[in-house]
Amino acid sequence: MEIKKAKNQKQKLQRVNGILTAAEALFIESGNVLPSAIEIANKAEVAKGTLYIYFRTKEAIFLALLERHLQNWIISVETETRKYEATTVDDICGYLIQYWVENPQFGQLCRISDALLESHVDEKVYTAFHNKTVNGLKRMVPALKDLNPEVDSREWLNLLQRSYQMLTLAWVESHPKYHISLTKIPKFETLSFNLLSPFWQELVQYSKHQPVEQKTGWRKLLGN
Repeated sequence: MEIKKAKNQKQKLQRVNGILTAAEALFIESGNVLPSAIEIANKAEVAKGTLYIYFRTKEAIFLALLERHLQNWIISVETETRKYEATTVDDICGYLIQYWVENPQFGQLCRISDALLESHVDEKVYTAFHNKTVNGLKRMVPALKDLNPEVDSREWLNLLQRSYQMLTLAWVESHPKYHISLTKIPKFETLSFNLLSPFWQELVQYSKHQPVEQKTGWRKLLGN
């Protein structure tokens, strides 16, 4: 099945990317159901044994795919934020939401990450995934400092982490597994903006001398 064995780092990276691309294609084709390892191997045109050289479980493949989407999301937001000098809270919220809309498989992977993906990988892989995510979010912080120089970098990082959690929540709420016809499903873009905006407004308006009291939380917006 394989043409040749990967002999150097470049070839190994190409092999990994090929496996991830194949896994994502199958994930989309199946309606967001995780394919089997043999299906991924066949799609990537590698032997099943080769697949397990790079990933110990199929869940590890999809966690790596989620990591790739997370990094692309971070790069996308950072790029858009640095592109314009006069960036508003509405702009930032739009940048945060846009990638999810354009890449719906990202939202589906976020939905299953805690319950399925992270619980089926070893601690080393799990830790590396979270460290890379946090480090990626840290790279975004300098692009946000101009919004309010008084805000500490740790606060921006906390807000970015919270934004990721709220976007995941908004995705789950707007894409239910089972839909009762009488139930109105919220639109992802609208729900996400309503969740994100109060927190971003609070931090942008924050002053060390006159701190702004937060009046709206995401649970209140969802009616919880």
